[in-house]
Amino acid sequence: MDWDGGQTVEQRQRSGTVDLPVVLAGLDATDSTTRQEAVRTVRDGVESEPGTYVPTVPKLRELLREPEFELREAVAYSLAELAIEAPSDVTPSTDALVAVAAENPNTPATGELLRCLAAVAAERPTALADHVPALVDVTAARDGDERGIRTLAHVSRARPEALEPALGLLTETLATAPGDDAVSALSALGRLARSEAELPSLAFVEHVVDLLARDDAELRRNAIGCLADVAHRRPGAVEPACPQVRTALESDDPKTRANAAVTIGRVAAASPSVVEPVRARLLELLEDDHQYVRANACIALGYGNVTEARDRLSTLATGDPEPTVRDRAAWACGKLS
Repeated sequence: MDWDGGQTVEQRQRSGTVDLPVVLAGLDATDSTTRQEAVRTVRDGVESEPGTYVPTVPKLRELLREPEFELREAVAYSLAELAIEAPSDVTPSTDALVAVAAENPNTPATGELLRCLAAVAAERPTALADHVPALVDVTAARDGDERGIRTLAHVSRARPEALEPALGLLTETLATAPGDDAVSALSALGRLARSEAELPSLAFVEHVVDLLARDDAELRRNAIGCLADVAHRRPGAVEPACPQVRTALESDDPKTRANAAVTIGRVAAASPSVVEPVRARLLELLEDDHQYVRANACIALGYGNVTEARDRLSTLATGDPEPTVRDRAAWACGKLS
C-alpha cells in the first residue's frame, strides 16, 4: 500500500526495542521540547534500523512544514534515510517536500531534502516529473547541487521530455568544472536528446566533446554514450566530433568501445563517409570479445556501406553465439546487399 502510514513490502520487521507509539505521540506533542526529543530519537534510530521508523514519515513531513521548527535539518535527514529504506512510503510526501525546498533553497535541510527526493526518484521517477521546474530552481540556487542533478537524471529514465526546463542547468553543469554531477548530467542530457522534446539549443554538445579529453575513464565513457544518444535523432550535431570519438575505438574498456562504435554508426546513417577512416578498425571489432562491441561494429559497417565486411557479417549472422550480434549482423548484411 502506498498511502501515508501504510505498510509496504519495503519495511523491515519493527524492532521490539523501540516504543514507536511513544515516538509518534512525541512528534504530535504541542510542546517544543517533547517534539524535539522525538525527532532526535528518530534521527538517531534511522541510522541503524530505518524500517522501524517508516510510520513516522507523515508526522515528520508536517514538522518540516513548520518554518520555525528548530530541528528541520534532523527531520530532513531522517526523511532522506527513510526514502532510501522505503521510497514508496515517502513518495506521497514529495509535493510537500519539494515545496519546502523551493521556499528555503539554501538551507542545510534542503540539501537533505534533495537527497531524499533523489532516493524517491530512483524508484519512482514519475513522482518528480511534474516538479522539474522547481527542482531546477532549487538546484541552481545551490550552485548545481549534485543531489538535484541526480534527481533530474532519475526522472529522465521515465519522462525524459519533462527535462526540457532543465536543459540550461544541465548544460551549465558540464561547462563549469564538472565533477561527480557530470555523469548524471550526461545521462539526463542523452535521454532528453533521444526524446521527442524540441531542444532550443544543442550547445551542450560542445561541452560533452570537451569531456572526451578528460583522464576520467567513466566520464569519457558516459560522454561518448551521450553523443550516441544525440546522434540517434541529430547526427549532424555529432559529426564534427567523430575524429575524437574514433580514438575511443582503441579503448581498453569494452563499454567505451561499444559506445564509440554505435556513435559512429548513428552518424553514418546520415553521413556514411565518417566510417571510412576507421573501417579497418571496425572490421577488427567484429571479432571483439564483447558482444555489444561486435553488435555495434555491425551497425557502423552497415551504415558505412563497407561492402568488404559482407562475408564476415554473414558468418556472424548465422554463427555468433549472441542473438543481439546475429540480429545486427543480419541487418547489416541486408543493408549491404
